Amino acid sequence: MTVLGRLGRPSTGPFTTARGLLPITLLCLFLFALPIAMLAVGAFRNAEPGLPAQWSFDAFRRTYVDPATYETLRNSVLLSTSVTILSTATGVILAFLVTRTTTPLRRLVTPAMVLVIALPPLFYAISWGMLGNPRIGPVNTLFQALTGTEATLFNVNSWTGLILVSTAKSAAFGYILLLGPFLAMDRSLKEAAQAAGAGRMRTLLGIDVPVLAPALTGVLILNFVIGLEYFDVPLFLGVPAGISVFSTQIYGLVNDRTPADYGGASALSLLIVGVVIALVLLQWRLLGNRRYTTVTGKGYRTEPWDIGGWRWAGTAFILGYLLLALVLPFAQLIQGSLQPFFGGDAAYSLINYQELLDDPSTLAALRSTFFVAVVGGLVTMALALLITYAVTHSESRLRRVVDLTTWLPWAVPGVVLALGIAWVYVSIPGLRQLYATVWIVALGLIVAAMPIATRSVQPALTQIGRELEEAARIGGASARRMFAGIVLPLIAPSFLAGWFVVAIVVSGNLAIPIRSPPRRPPPFRFWSTSSTRRARRPRPPRSSR
Repeated sequence: MTVLGRLGRPSTGPFTTARGLLPITLLCLFLFALPIAMLAVGAFRNAEPGLPAQWSFDAFRRTYVDPATYETLRNSVLLSTSVTILSTATGVILAFLVTRTTTPLRRLVTPAMVLVIALPPLFYAISWGMLGNPRIGPVNTLFQALTGTEATLFNVNSWTGLILVSTAKSAAFGYILLLGPFLAMDRSLKEAAQAAGAGRMRTLLGIDVPVLAPALTGVLILNFVIGLEYFDVPLFLGVPAGISVFSTQIYGLVNDRTPADYGGASALSLLIVGVVIALVLLQWRLLGNRRYTTVTGKGYRTEPWDIGGWRWAGTAFILGYLLLALVLPFAQLIQGSLQPFFGGDAAYSLINYQELLDDPSTLAALRSTFFVAVVGGLVTMALALLITYAVTHSESRLRRVVDLTTWLPWAVPGVVLALGIAWVYVSIPGLRQLYATVWIVALGLIVAAMPIATRSVQPALTQIGRELEEAARIGGASARRMFAGIVLPLIAPSFLAGWFVVAIVVSGNLAIPIRSPPRRPPPFRFWSTSSTRRARRPRPPRSSR
C-alpha cells in the first residue's frame, strides 16, 4: 500500500514533510547561504578580512554613488541579455535537431559540444583574441589577401566580438543541459495534438514549450546570471575596447587596489544577489504548481521525425556553429602552440610542449586537477540529485528555501564567493583544520558548481511521472530500491551530462583556487590544480610573447 502524504497525495519518499526536508535545508543554508551572508557582513566592515574593523556604510556610498558603477551595470545587462537570447536559442535548435529529427551530421553535435565545453574560457578568449586581432589575426589577414585591401573584416575587440564569442561558448552549456529534457519528451503528445487538428505552430506553443518550461527557464536564468559574471572573455576582449562589465570591475576592486576594496566588492556583489533572487522568484511565478510529466508508462515514445527538406537547413546550421565555436578557435590554439610568438614567421616547432613536459610540476598539477574534477564533479552531482529530488517531492514550504539557496553561489563572482567561503571556514573552530588544504578548495568548487548541477537534473526529474514511483512502492519496493530502479535509469543521460559539465567547470575554475585568503590566520597554501599552476607562473607561454 502506498503511503499517503498531505492532502491525500501519494508520497514515495521521506521528503514530503517539513521534518523530512529540514536536514537538507540546514545543509543548503550552511553550504550556499552562509558564505553570501558573510559577504553581506563584509560589505559593512571598513577593513580587510582578519583585521579589526568598524561598522560603516562607506562601501555602499563609494560604489553606488559612482557613475561608473551604473555604466558598467548597463554594459553587463546588455551583454548578458544578448548572450542569453542568442545562446539559448542556439542550444534549443541544436538539441531539437539532434534528438527529434533525422538531420545529417546530428551525431557530431554532442561530441563537438563536449570539446567546446572542455576548452577553458581563458583559452577560448585567448584563441579568439588571436583569430580576430584587427592587425595580424588570421581572419583579417586572409580577408585582406583575398580583397587586396587593408580593410578589417572582423574586430574581436568590440561589442560584436564580445557577444559572438560569449554566445558560442554559452550555447554549448545550454545544449548539454537541454539534451536530457529533449530526449525525455514523448512524441505521442505531439501526434495526439496534431491528430486533434492542431497545426505545427500551435503544437509547438501548446505542447513543446509548456513541457520544456522548467528546462528553458532554468537555462535562461543560468545564462543570464553567467552573463552578469563573465570574466575571462570580457577581460581579454572587452577591456582593450574600453568595455567594462560587472565582473571586471569587482575584480579590479579586489586585485588592482592597495589595499584591496573588499567592502566595495561585497557591496557590488549584493546587487547581483538581488537580481538572482528576483529571477528565481520570477521562475516560480511563471511555472507555479503545474506538472511537466512526459515520461510515463504505456505509450511513451521518443522516435525522431523526418523533417523533409528542412534537414539540409539544419545541417547548414550545425556546420556554421561548429565552424565558429570549435574548428576555428581550436585550430588557432594548435597553431599558436607551435609558434615561437604570435604572428611570427619563424618555423613551427614543438619547443613549447617540450618545456611544458620537462616541468616536474605539470604532472602533479594534472593529477590534482583530475582528482578535483572527477571526484568533485561526482560529489556535486550526487548532492544536487539529492537536493533536487527532495525539492520536487516535498509538500513543505521549505522546498522554496532549498531551491533558492542553490542559486546563490552564482549570485556573486567566483573571486568574491571564495572570499566568503574562506571567512566561513575560518570562523568555525571545528572546520579550521580544512584551512590551507585541498579539501577547502574542493568544497569551494562544489559550492560554485551547484547551480549547474541542480539545473541539469531538475528538468529530468520533473518529467518523470510520479505513478512510476508509486507503482514500485505498491509492488513492495523500498524507497531506496525504487530510486535505484526507476529514477536513476531514467535520469541517467541528464546526470552523466551534468557530471561532465560540472567536471569541466570545476577543472577550469580559476577564481576559487587563486583567491587570496585573509591575512589571519596564515595564508592558504592551496594544492595546485592546472588552473592555479597557470596563474602562479606569470611568465606567458612562448606562443603569446
